[in-house]
Amino acid sequence: MARGTRKKLHLGSLLPFRCGTKSFQPEHSLIGGPGFSRVVFCNNTESQRVLNYGNNYVTSTKYTLATFFPKSIFEQFRRAANVFFLITAILSFTPLSPSSPVSSVLPLALVILAAMIKEAIEDLRRKKQT
Repeated sequence: MARGTRKKLHLGSLLPFRCGTKSFQPEHSLIGGPGFSRVVFCNNTESQRVLNYGNNYVTSTKYTLATFFPKSIFEQFRRAANVFFLITAILSFTPLSPSSPVSSVLPLALVILAAMIKEAIEDLRRKKQT
């Protein structure tokens, strides 16, 4: 093992700033440019603007009265079984179908209606909790 001279490690070269050097004096012309995220004015009435922020209202419900039907129908037909039975119900209206359309549409409608009622009850309970 050859022993050579090792360079001494200087921490000042590793850090983005060096201790013992002049204090950091930024140029004010660079404010607002790259590397600066915001400018803060304290007690300066000329620079104060009225900013309209959104409120902090939080809702835990999934549906509103207007969006219940479309959203719940969308949620029901995201399930593969409901899509399969919908396609089966549509095909039952063709002359190739051996059964009547009512025998496939009625069970699908009942299942979807029951699931929608269950979701409405759950959403009402969520609304009451908040």
